[in-house]
Amino acid sequence: MTRQEQKEARREQVLNTGLDLFVRNGYYGTTTKDIAETLGISQGLMFHYFKSKDELYMELLTELGEGTFNVFNFSELTQMNPLEIFEKMLVAIIESFHKHPRSAKYFILVAQTRICTRLTDEIREKIKKLDTNIFEKLITAGQASGIIRDGDPKSMAGLVFSIIQGIAQTYVCLPDIPLPNPIWIVDMLRK
Repeated sequence: MTRQEQKEARREQVLNTGLDLFVRNGYYGTTTKDIAETLGISQGLMFHYFKSKDELYMELLTELGEGTFNVFNFSELTQMNPLEIFEKMLVAIIESFHKHPRSAKYFILVAQTRICTRLTDEIREKIKKLDTNIFEKLITAGQASGIIRDGDPKSMAGLVFSIIQGIAQTYVCLPDIPLPNPIWIVDMLRK
């Protein structure tokens, strides 16, 4: 392994460990010392990869924002109705929990970030930029075309997000419980 590959591997370890600790202990319950000790490295070495806890946290949120919709081929989605899009999205999200170790933890991180009141302005702005209105937009479009049941779109979108959040949390805390079939969630929306 080259020196650059070693550096990248260590950076990934810091990101993974930081995410694990933020999810388990929250932002304020996690210190750079905790992250370094968990990795078995010095704080000084950890600061070689990230200058601060805030920088590490921001990197996780940036990675989340950049990866949220990368699993979708948007040109393919434009050919589908809103329920088909929901199905494709939910299948991809739930499969990602199994395929990508950070995926489920990101849902927990987002929830914690949204409710934490004492974060830096930079972190608060970063989390606001994550587009969570896509579910509401799909529900509104599906209701207009008569394929999604009636109801307040914002409330229904909140329900879908809450279900995904709960699945993510269960998967992280109780990994022996099998992931549910995403079609069950789509069926709740079907008219």
